[in-house]
Amino acid sequence: MIVQGPMRLDRAAAALLTILPLALLSGGCAGTGESRSVQLAERPTWAAGDSWTYRGRGANGAYTITRTVLREGVFAGREAYEIQAGDARYWYTKGFGYLARTSGERTVRLAIPPEDWQWPLQVGKSWSSTVTWVDTGEQERRFVLTSVWAVEAYEEIKTAAGTFKAFKVSRREIESAASQEFWYSPAVKGWVKQRATGTADGAYEEELTVYTVR
Repeated sequence: MIVQGPMRLDRAAAALLTILPLALLSGGCAGTGESRSVQLAERPTWAAGDSWTYRGRGANGAYTITRTVLREGVFAGREAYEIQAGDARYWYTKGFGYLARTSGERTVRLAIPPEDWQWPLQVGKSWSSTVTWVDTGEQERRFVLTSVWAVEAYEEIKTAAGTFKAFKVSRREIESAASQEFWYSPAVKGWVKQRATGTADGAYEEELTVYTVR
């Protein structure tokens, strides 16, 4: 879900950076991943078969996309998840940083280092990341890009899949001024809404319609 200057990740990759579940906190409310006294989110885990379907609208009109966890494995020396998103496949670290996009046995795009989220999440927290993005086409291209993240709010969001409490997390890229906003819910182990401007696809918005998590 990364929007770049001269090189931008596609919408599916961008969104996947935000499908991040919550682990249950010590002393928290059973099954919610929320603390009784303050909203915090520890780094969670996914399982093969977890999936999220979204309806979206962008420059080319309406669309639907499903993102599914295929398996755990090792990629570029890191423990990671392989994700199917539409017709594309991606690898993400256990910290949910984008590692790579693949096509068969070939790596199409690589992130050095992955753009991990910083756990635990809490309103008011912010961080930045600098990543070298490597495109491996007929001619290799590299871009060094910096983004700034912030956990801005904890609020109730209504979607086609239901109403959820969610952390609003923003990501703004310094080089391109592109921006994204994500609403990440403990209940679905992922984001329930996303919107963006300045991406390679223009402005777009997505909303959760159905999900399956363990």
